[in-house]
Amino acid sequence: MTVGRTLLKSLLAAALLAAGLQAARADEWRTTSSLIGESKYGANFQHYDYVNPNAPKGGTLNSVVPGTFDSFNPYVVQGSPAAGLVGFGGGLLYDTLMEQATDEGSTSHPLIADAYKYPDDYSSATYRLDPRAKWHDGQPITVDDVIWSFQVLKANSPQYSRYFENVTDAVAISDREVEFHFNQKGNRELPKIIGDLAVLPKHWWEGADANGKKRDVTKPTLEIPLGSA
Repeated sequence: MTVGRTLLKSLLAAALLAAGLQAARADEWRTTSSLIGESKYGANFQHYDYVNPNAPKGGTLNSVVPGTFDSFNPYVVQGSPAAGLVGFGGGLLYDTLMEQATDEGSTSHPLIADAYKYPDDYSSATYRLDPRAKWHDGQPITVDDVIWSFQVLKANSPQYSRYFENVTDAVAISDREVEFHFNQKGNRELPKIIGDLAVLPKHWWEGADANGKKRDVTKPTLEIPLGSA
């Protein structure tokens, strides 16, 4: 009986320890999203290897893009948007939650978000916004911006609707944290996929232009948009 009770206590202790470790992993904030192993960049790296932090700043860059455009809104099927404004790896206009490294495949690092986490079954992902993230008008990028952007892009952009087809909704956890829910478990790519979400300024798109006309994120526009700072 004594041996049996000792064995039972040991098994219970092991089960409790395992549960505690699983909870700890589920609550662990991460600063690198990688599908192929550990990133060569540490948690607090200052710049990518392909970036010169001492490069001279200033001057003019002239580039040529074939074709033409009639819109600065690249998320709708109407019109021909200007090239280079956005992209899954970043763009000239809106930043994403995470930034894909160009020298490591399937690896992303914080951009608008400063960390993220997910449970062991990959059924959701929580992103924490960097308090320094702002728009060019000085207003902070908020959880409300993130949720609104997800809803707008999934509803109006065929590309994003397909890309985020396994992401069911986004909910605010706190003033800096947003949680995305997935319609399947065990897919380790989904937390990384939602990190490619471009975040748009809700307050700007729901406001009015200089002529007092209400903006419409579902329509083309040639008004110079408000972007990420």
